[in-house]
Amino acid sequence: MATTVKKSTLEPRRRLMNAAELFYTEGIRAVGINRLLEEAETPIMSLYRIFGSKEGLVEEFLLDKDARVRTLFESEIERLADTPKERVFAFFDVLGQVTAGSDYRGCTFINVAVEMADPEHPFVGIAVSHKEFMRDAFSRHLSDAGLRETEPLATQLSMLVDGVFVAAQMRTGGEQFAAQGRMAAEVLVEAAFAAQGATSKSKAQSR
Repeated sequence: MATTVKKSTLEPRRRLMNAAELFYTEGIRAVGINRLLEEAETPIMSLYRIFGSKEGLVEEFLLDKDARVRTLFESEIERLADTPKERVFAFFDVLGQVTAGSDYRGCTFINVAVEMADPEHPFVGIAVSHKEFMRDAFSRHLSDAGLRETEPLATQLSMLVDGVFVAAQMRTGGEQFAAQGRMAAEVLVEAAFAAQGATSKSKAQSR
């Protein structure tokens, strides 16, 4: 029979990081220190000693979430796809898995950017860095597939991903939205390769 680890047996840092999931489910500003401490069953001095402040815990939570999401997408894409072009499309397959979960409350990083409403806020900087990871990954796979100019296509694909995140947050059917996003991505990618081929053929004929 599976056993459940009690909160009191976990170190304070882990209890506070677990409680920090409230920032995702309820919002950063909505969750006060007392709510965090109650959820973590941890004294306030542990919060200050380990993270310095609530803001320090939020920052650590966002950086940890960023690392976990990157690892999830990278490992699942490698598992699902064998070629660079298929890896581009596999982003949307993984996205379908993520948005279909019963605990899905939208993209953590889009939510943070909206809630902070200040492009200069450090938390928004973490969110922007995460989105750049997505765009750069698209660019890398497109380049590996043979596309010479990966922009603006990589940006367009990352915008598609964000659209799926938001649509799945507003309405049920994350897997369906992700599948639609994949279809749109396939059209964009094939058009980019067709345009590249046409340009190469035209240059060859003009020589």
